[in-house]
Amino acid sequence: MQKVTYGIHQTELGDMVIGITDLGLCWLGFMTTKAQGAYKGDGLTRLKAELKQSDFIHDEKKTKPWITKIMQAWRQGNMGELTLDLQGTEFEQSVWQALLYIPYGELVSYGDVANDIGRPKAARAVGTAVGNNPVSLIVPCHRVVQKSGALGNYGWGLALKEQILKAEGAL
Repeated sequence: MQKVTYGIHQTELGDMVIGITDLGLCWLGFMTTKAQGAYKGDGLTRLKAELKQSDFIHDEKKTKPWITKIMQAWRQGNMGELTLDLQGTEFEQSVWQALLYIPYGELVSYGDVANDIGRPKAARAVGTAVGNNPVSLIVPCHRVVQKSGALGNYGWGLALKEQILKAEGAL
């Protein structure tokens, strides 16, 4: 059984829950509630639901150094020293890899991502894969918007998506 060590930490973007394995960061979510717009629930509940076959260990001392690296990587617009342990389908993995190339402070559409992965007719499937991203912020799903320019959905709530994009200078 996979072991996931997790912790909840305060950041400038709000309370963040992260999960790590021996291979790297496997989860990054926010502790926003459904009342705050998180349509799938808070980050800890989702972590345990998404990785339900795992053994969970709550250890904020072990996850604390990761938060510093995560926030630094986000501010610098690159992965820095972060290693990821992403679990998803081949299609999801290809979408998440494409998201890593969206520059800090820029926005792309779901159709743009579909084109980037060589699947121009798969914008809806791309939207689903973007929504299944297990490491928000680092794999920057928040930078994907509708073709019209509307923000679209964000699993942690549109208010947080707007806050992040404003912090990046994209809005």
